[in-house]
Amino acid sequence: MIRFNRSILIVGLIGLIASGCTYTTERLHPQFPSYRHTMGVMLVLEPEIGIFEQMPDGSRLFQDIRSQEAQRDAQQSIVRQLEARRFTVKKADPRMMQSSELRSVRSLFRSVNRSIQLHTFGPQLYPAKLSAFEYHLGSVDEILKANRADALVLALGHQTASGQPLKNWLSIAVVEPQGSIIWYGLQGDHQRYDLQTTEGLTALVATTLANFWEQGS
Repeated sequence: MIRFNRSILIVGLIGLIASGCTYTTERLHPQFPSYRHTMGVMLVLEPEIGIFEQMPDGSRLFQDIRSQEAQRDAQQSIVRQLEARRFTVKKADPRMMQSSELRSVRSLFRSVNRSIQLHTFGPQLYPAKLSAFEYHLGSVDEILKANRADALVLALGHQTASGQPLKNWLSIAVVEPQGSIIWYGLQGDHQRYDLQTTEGLTALVATTLANFWEQGS
């Protein structure tokens, strides 16, 4: 295991997370109602989730094995939630995740995710982004065509714990072929969910996606 003084997954970006408050909300692309009718097959990437142990000196210890387990559990939970909404779902396997195209998309999503949280949740709110939620990852059309899918699903998550969870969050994004994020959900509640357990992670995924596909109809 490796000792970190900074989270590799943008910990503490927004006031809600830092305060440990319960929060949940979604962001929709202005054209979400039209996009939603073109999507039948979803390609779900393995989420990036970091589990950290809070140390007495204030640093964080990255829990590699627990993080990998959380990533697998989260991907499977997202698949089940989408299948329950009658999507056909394809799961990116480990070999696929190592492709240069997907590594590039995931890297860009980390930056975009930071911007979304910072500018549409706070503290540096941009009114233009709140009134018209438009974020892009660049075209993912070739990736989707190669997998015969209509949309890409990405997720990022974090938990810091010291015995019990101190703070956590999960964000999930749905991306259309040209790269626009058409739906984004953010959820966190360290008192209700523990990302180190399959049950807690499954419940957090379900809550994050609770309103997906019900909106914009």
